[in-house]
Amino acid sequence: MKKYLFLFSLAVMLFVLNSNIQAHALTFNQLPNTQKSDQWTVEIDKVKSNDPHAIKSKKGIYQTYSMAIKSIKNDASDVRIELFRDEKNSTSKYGIVHSEREILNRDDKEPFYFANFPLSEKAKKLEVVITWKEKGSDRSYQERFTFSQD
Repeated sequence: MKKYLFLFSLAVMLFVLNSNIQAHALTFNQLPNTQKSDQWTVEIDKVKSNDPHAIKSKKGIYQTYSMAIKSIKNDASDVRIELFRDEKNSTSKYGIVHSEREILNRDDKEPFYFANFPLSEKAKKLEVVITWKEKGSDRSYQERFTFSQD
């Protein structure tokens, strides 16, 4: 009898642990969440706008966040920023938003700012791709920042 009780308890415990392990979603438990490189600072935070037309989070479907991107080393031109998330059962990434700015100076008071973007609760990774040229140069550069489920 003890053997069956032990096996039953073990099966229930494994079921509970397995259920918890598979329930992964990309959520940011601590905001702001910041990553830095020599050239850029990327910060994800809560939406700060009270705009009634802004996208609102939908529990179980997606959360909304804001993002600030600042040049911290050299002035940049032809800046393009793209956000991608992973797609379940696919090697392709799903584009969320992209934007371009002609010039982004390290001395700018206002960073490159996405006030409100949705991110699927099914996503496990958010990739921020920044492409730019250094001011006065024709050479293109690119950096990727990946925010992942820990």
